[in-house]
Amino acid sequence: MAERPKVRERTRLAILHAGIDVLSNDPSAPLGEVAARADVARSTLHRYFPDRRSLAVAIGTYVNEQYDEVVDRGLQGGGTGLEQFRRLYVELTDRLDLLTWWMNPGSAALCEGSEAEVEDEPDTRIVDLVARGHEDGSIDPLVSADWTENLLWSTLYAIRMTPLSGAEGFDLRNQAVRTLMKALASDPASI
Repeated sequence: MAERPKVRERTRLAILHAGIDVLSNDPSAPLGEVAARADVARSTLHRYFPDRRSLAVAIGTYVNEQYDEVVDRGLQGGGTGLEQFRRLYVELTDRLDLLTWWMNPGSAALCEGSEAEVEDEPDTRIVDLVARGHEDGSIDPLVSADWTENLLWSTLYAIRMTPLSGAEGFDLRNQAVRTLMKALASDPASI
């Protein structure tokens, strides 16, 4: 009987991931398309999520939780503020499959008015990290924390959207890391 919850959770996660894949590209896509991508019957999808809104809120909550875990993991370890920012950024690029949910205003709008709604406020953990980089001299003090966070999301978006033109994901990630580090570093020549 201990196997049942594991199967249910795997099915739930498959539906959430399929929902992210499908609805972040087309928020009006039929739920049958989500079920097909998850490799489950429509009735199974509806057993877990009775309607589009409940699926979207569950996705939003899941993405928020995963984002928090990624940021916490990225902020572990020592080094300068810039080195830690680089680790955080690489962790975020590894989870672009989930963060894509926030990159389409239509899919994120499906969560409006719920606890899963996307916040427009800066992430204080990133703001604090940039302040630390300013203090230790590794991040250019003329580059604000708000600008840095916007640049972070802009480059993540560029990685996600550029493959549509045929570029390789790993190469895009390396270019984005290099671009971001040079933009933030107190001494860009050291990068």
